Amino acid sequence: MFTLGDQPLANAFLTPEQIDEPEPRYPLVVRECADCGIIQLKHVINAASMFSDYAFVTGISQGMTAHFAELMRENIDWHVPPGGLVVEIGSNDGTALASIASHDVRRLGIDPAVNLSDIARSRGVPAVAQFFTETLAEQVVAIHGQASLIVACNVLGHIDDLDDVLRGVRHLLSPKGAFVIEVPCANWLISRTEYDTIYHEHLSYFAVKPLSALVARHGLKITRVESQEVHGGSIRVTVQHGIGHTHAVVPWFQGDSIPRDWVAFRQRCEDTREHLVGWLTRARDDGRTVFGYGASAKATVRLNYCGVSTDLMPSIVDSTPGKQGRFVPGTRQSIHDPSVIDTLRPSDVLILAWNHNLEIRPKLAQYVASGGRVASLTTTGRLNHA
Repeated sequence: MFTLGDQPLANAFLTPEQIDEPEPRYPLVVRECADCGIIQLKHVINAASMFSDYAFVTGISQGMTAHFAELMRENIDWHVPPGGLVVEIGSNDGTALASIASHDVRRLGIDPAVNLSDIARSRGVPAVAQFFTETLAEQVVAIHGQASLIVACNVLGHIDDLDDVLRGVRHLLSPKGAFVIEVPCANWLISRTEYDTIYHEHLSYFAVKPLSALVARHGLKITRVESQEVHGGSIRVTVQHGIGHTHAVVPWFQGDSIPRDWVAFRQRCEDTREHLVGWLTRARDDGRTVFGYGASAKATVRLNYCGVSTDLMPSIVDSTPGKQGRFVPGTRQSIHDPSVIDTLRPSDVLILAWNHNLEIRPKLAQYVASGGRVASLTTTGRLNHA
């Protein structure tokens, strides 16, 4: 078991009217099931309070836009006949489905966030603003027929009743269709000390072997596994109707058999906290001002776990319009458009959204050229000043 203490909801960014109000905090504790190997949160928060209005917008990131376009194109070529139905569970603002508008397929997005489903529809992507359930799957089949491709990226770990969702997938998926999942890799979470990927929205953290056992309960099997670097290390898993698994999956099972060392993980988390706070404290004492870059859920978790107050980091910049003018949950840093870096000229910028490091750094080229300093968190939680 590992705890990050009592934390606010990672994406519950505060309005100016809420800044002086008390925030609800909830225990953030993960446990590993001794029987199935799935890592799960001990406490479950009501899903509607987290997802009905959602702050993360996929299309803001050029890297994620390209990533999902590649996923969609590749799997349409493999699995979807002309006129076939493609369904995305957790379709967000419709970025992935919008990328295949020119293909001869039918599209349907399903996402509980009303604000994001509205954006998707404005882009011409049919979208249903509901949670995906077995009941909803039956309704979709009655109207549209079965899907040749179902995509769920960074979604499965958000769901409490996994069996209900997989019953829905089994009903919705055509006999030769494919269910393509992307989830953060549980093994990399531990080995890379990615504790800031643990937050209340992420109820489960998967490795291949426990995921295989989960889908097998519903007459489904894993036929393909690929590693991806998005979100600090993810696995892309293809699931189809059938029993067992393909031979290509076996090496992943072997890797999942290595015991996870939670004691060492906890110590590394504490070490990275000391490292970050020490650097920020020295910067403040030297008269330097450090802004954060990326008001992500990861940033909320790390800042709260490390106890980074506004005197150590007064502000964060983020390109998501819905976050600008708000404040980080718990630690209360103000959030601004990235353009303020060139006007307010902080001495240092720390990239908190480390999984988007390669996309963010070029945006800071002018700032660096004029003497600004940029640091980023690495996948081990240490600071990279290069």
